[in-house]
Amino acid sequence: MVEQVFGDEIAERRPGVTDEERQRQMDFILNQQAQFVTNMQKLEEADTQANKRIDRLERVLKLALRTGLRERKERRESTKEAREDIKEIRESLKALIASQAHTDQRLDALIDVVSAGRNGKS
Repeated sequence: MVEQVFGDEIAERRPGVTDEERQRQMDFILNQQAQFVTNMQKLEEADTQANKRIDRLERVLKLALRTGLRERKERRESTKEAREDIKEIRESLKALIASQAHTDQRLDALIDVVSAGRNGKS
């Protein structure tokens, strides 16, 4: 059928071409077309697989980003809490130092009273 449709046209373009040569040319063209179709199918399959991998990588990347953002938020919150705790500890330490100084003063006064009492009785 291909010969019937294209055979006369090819023969007109290239006079002196035998039917056998014409048939070989058409077979070659058909084989090339079949290879092209096969290669296109392989490329389409490879493209489909690549798109699946890309989709999977996108999902993994989104999960990693969400995890990173969550960790960052939690770290900020824990850092804020730690700073508040340190501030409270500093305030408590200042109060403890002041209390210790007052206790030292009272202890010194008590020692002076006891020493004065002993010095007078001795």
